[in-house]
Amino acid sequence: MTVVLVVLGVLAPIVGPIAALVGLVVDVVTRTPRQPRARVAALIATLLVVELLGRIAVFGAWLIAPLGTRVNGIKSQRRYRWIMTTWTKGLMWAITHITPLPIDTSELDDELLDGNAIVVGRHRSLLDAVYPAMLFGSRGLTALYTLKEDLRWEPNIDVVGKRMGHVFVTRSPKDLEGELAPIRTLASRIDDQSVGVIFPEGTFFNETRKTRALASIAKRHPNRLPLAEKLDYVLPPRPAGTLALLQGAPNADVIVLGHVGFEPFGTIGEIIKNMGAQHSIKVKAWRFPRNSLPSSDEAIVEWLFERWVVLDEWIATHHPLQLSGSEIQQSVGS
Repeated sequence: MTVVLVVLGVLAPIVGPIAALVGLVVDVVTRTPRQPRARVAALIATLLVVELLGRIAVFGAWLIAPLGTRVNGIKSQRRYRWIMTTWTKGLMWAITHITPLPIDTSELDDELLDGNAIVVGRHRSLLDAVYPAMLFGSRGLTALYTLKEDLRWEPNIDVVGKRMGHVFVTRSPKDLEGELAPIRTLASRIDDQSVGVIFPEGTFFNETRKTRALASIAKRHPNRLPLAEKLDYVLPPRPAGTLALLQGAPNADVIVLGHVGFEPFGTIGEIIKNMGAQHSIKVKAWRFPRNSLPSSDEAIVEWLFERWVVLDEWIATHHPLQLSGSEIQQSVGS
């Protein structure tokens, strides 16, 4: 995969403009609105170049270490933070400008985005997975991630993630405690210059997954069901990873990071399908001092569910038609 991406990245500056021009001609001749062919060609070429530059930067950081012998050193970790931040900025710039998909941060308060915090975020797209790295990295903070194992297919996430000590977890672990221990260790590194990042939903929302989650909660934790049933846009949080972060970072605050607008852009295929649509992303954050949280694990789980209900209500105010995910895709793609 790495070799293929490198070759494509080298060819992209040459082939990309030609493909975009051909796509534009076809779009004009066929009177296709929003020029999706041209945009797709330009986006793919740009992302390949960003990927290549990321790989070059990672290799350079490895050489300077030198040869990876001081990967865990302060200077090396700063380099990898810079690489992760710059790489995600490049990805988001390409997507937000070529798709286009502007991000509205008018509801974000900078004072809420300081370090020494655990960020629990809504997860609805491949894009929102990398957004916290850009958001907090731009403020000079290191984002320490707990991510799904699936994302290791992306070479830069895999390599940089391992060198920065990110934790990759499986969807259905056979040894839950074996996966929670590294998360607690990761959390012990959270300080004023960093944040921990986790997505408690574990996967993208859809009605099938929601029904399955509610059935599981009804069977195993019926006391949580009334709050879970109030959720229309997000899945009930799976609290084990969040609790592990809280246990490993007993003095860290909690930031709930919400957004709306990523729904039609969950996968690469959906990004291409909805290319050129008039759409935007709105981001919102709530910060909670650690001393405002309950003390027991069960009370914290209830608190997390309550925060998720508030997040769901905020999303609803920005989706007045209360469209489902598939309906939003159809309306944006039409």
